[in-house]
Amino acid sequence: MTLFVPLEASSPPPPTPSFLVPSKTPNLHLRKAIKAILKAKRLVVVCGAGISVSAGIPDFRSESGLFQTLKRDNPKEALSSGRDLFDASVFNNEHTTSMFCQMIAQLSELSQAASPTPFHQALRSLDDRGRLLRVYTQNIDAIELKSGLSFGIPEFDKRRARPRSKPKSTGPPIADQPAISTSAPCSQDSSSITPGSRYMSPAVEVPRCIPLHGTLQTLHCQTCMHTFPLENYVSSLTSGTPPYCPECTQMEETRQLVGKRARGVGKLRPSVVLYNELHKDGEGVGEIARRDLVGCSKGKGRSGVDTLLVVGTSLKVPGTKRMVREFSKAVRARGYTASRDSTFASTGLATPAPSPGKGSATSSDDSPFKSIYLNFDFPGPTREWEGVFDAWLQGDAQSFAELLKEEIAKEADKKEAASERKRKREEDATHLEGSDEAGLPKKKTVKTENPSSERPTSRRKPKASPSVRPRKSKSKRQENTDISVPSAPKITLGSSKLTIRIPPLKGRYIPEVCITTPVPRGPKAAQFPYTPPATHMKHRVTSLLPHSDYPPSDTTEIGYDESDLSELSGDEVAGELPRTAIRTAQYGLRAMGG
Repeated sequence: MTLFVPLEASSPPPPTPSFLVPSKTPNLHLRKAIKAILKAKRLVVVCGAGISVSAGIPDFRSESGLFQTLKRDNPKEALSSGRDLFDASVFNNEHTTSMFCQMIAQLSELSQAASPTPFHQALRSLDDRGRLLRVYTQNIDAIELKSGLSFGIPEFDKRRARPRSKPKSTGPPIADQPAISTSAPCSQDSSSITPGSRYMSPAVEVPRCIPLHGTLQTLHCQTCMHTFPLENYVSSLTSGTPPYCPECTQMEETRQLVGKRARGVGKLRPSVVLYNELHKDGEGVGEIARRDLVGCSKGKGRSGVDTLLVVGTSLKVPGTKRMVREFSKAVRARGYTASRDSTFASTGLATPAPSPGKGSATSSDDSPFKSIYLNFDFPGPTREWEGVFDAWLQGDAQSFAELLKEEIAKEADKKEAASERKRKREEDATHLEGSDEAGLPKKKTVKTENPSSERPTSRRKPKASPSVRPRKSKSKRQENTDISVPSAPKITLGSSKLTIRIPPLKGRYIPEVCITTPVPRGPKAAQFPYTPPATHMKHRVTSLLPHSDYPPSDTTEIGYDESDLSELSGDEVAGELPRTAIRTAQYGLRAMGG
C-alpha cells in the first residue's frame, strides 16, 4: 500500500490506483516525509524534467512540453510526436538531422541561461549535510552542476593488471596498466597498495550527480568517439549542420601526407541518449548504480542506499523504471531489517517477515518512509508500481523544496544554539580554572537549565589542613634530617631519630619520654638486664624541654640519638643501656594542674 499525502490539504484523493491510502493527517505525514529525508544517511534521488520547469526549460510529456511543442511548430513534417526527434533514426536523413541540430541549439541556449531552482539548491544543501549519496538525473540541462554538485560519469576499466612474469622484487605498479576492481570503494579515498601483490589503480572519484540521458554540454564523434565542448559549435548547430570532427580531420591529413588511404572524417553529434540506441557510458552508469545498491568497502556508500526519493518524472523510460524498482526494493528491505533488529533488541521478540506480493508494504504510521514519490501525477501503468513507494507526495517539487529549506534552517538554528551553550560552558570552565590558579577555592560546576549561571560560593572559611609528615622510603639507614615544629622549640637529636607525635588535647601538658630496651636474646641476655633506667631518662629528657605551655599539635616531633646519652654520667647508664641494644620509645602525657 502507498500513502497518499497532498502538499495542499484541499486536494482530493485520486480514484486510482486502488492501493492508495489517503492520509487522515496530511501535515503530520508531510513532516514525517521531510524528517525521513533529512535523517537519511545515504539518500538517492532520481529526478526528471519536472525539477527544471521553473528554470525555463520545458519538460517532455506535458501539454506544454517539448513533444507537443515540436509537433505544433513543424506541421509540414507530419510528426506523430516530438518524440520522433529524440529517436536514433533521426540521423537517417539530412532533413531530420538538421531539425535535431536546431532543436539542440535552442535547448543549449535555454540551459546556459537557466539558474538553479529551489529544488537544485535543496540537493546541494543535502550534499553539504552529508546526507546525499547520489543523484540520478534524466535531464540534459546540467543545472545540477551550476548548483555546486559534481557532475559526470567516470571511466571504469575492468581489466586487471597482471605481470607477464613473476617479479623478482617488489615495487610500484606499472603506470600504463591501470585497473579497477568491481568491488573497489566508491569513495574518493584511494586504498593503500601492498607491495608484491596484484596491483590496482586508486579508487575512481564518482561524481555526486550522474546524467542518465547524457548532457548538452558536449559533442562527440561517432567515428573516433572523441569529445568536444558544445558551446564551441553552437553556430554550426543553429544552422542545422553537424560539424566535422577535428580529430578525424587532423588524422586524415596525416594519413594523406604519409601516403596511406583515407578512412573518412566523422561528424559530431550531441552527447544525449536517444531512443533505440545504447548509452555510450552505459557500463559506467550500471557500475555506479550497482555500488549504490549493494554498498562498497569504504566511503559514504559502504552500506548502500537507505532512502529513495523520486521527483518530477513520469517513469516512462524502461532503464530508469528498472533502476527505481531495484532501489526501492533495497531500501525497503533495509528498513524492515533495521526495524526488526530494533524490535528484537527492545522486546526480545522476533518480528515475522511480511509475505511478498500484494500488500507487502506496511501501512503502520510508526514505520518510517523509505521510498517516496513526489510528482503531480502517479506513474502508469499503476499496477506496476504497487508496493514500490511508501508515500506519494502530490504537488510541486519547488514547494516541497521550500519546506525542506525551512526545516534545514530550523535544524541549523538548533545546532547554533547548542554550539553557543557549549561555548559558554567552556568559558565558565576556563574561568573556574583561572580562579583555581589564582588561589581561590575551586568550585564544582553543576549542570543547570541556565548554563551561564554560576553556583554561589560558600562564605564559610575553609579549614586549614594540618601539616602531614611525608612518608619516606624504607631503608636500612635514614638520612640526617632536621625537624621543625611550628611555634615549638626546635630540637636536633642526631642521625638516628625517633618521632614522637603529641595529639592536640586541651590543657597544659608536659611531654614525658620513656625509653626502654627489649628483652635481650642470645648469649648476651645474661650480661645485660632488660629493665631500663626509666627514671634517669625521664628526668633527663624532661629537663631538656622548657617548662612552658607546650602548644598542642599532632605533628610535634622529638628525636633522640645515642650521642645525646653521652651527656649523662657514667653511673646512670653504665651496664644498663648498651650501644648495641635496640631501643624503642614510648611517650606519655601528664596533665598539669590548672
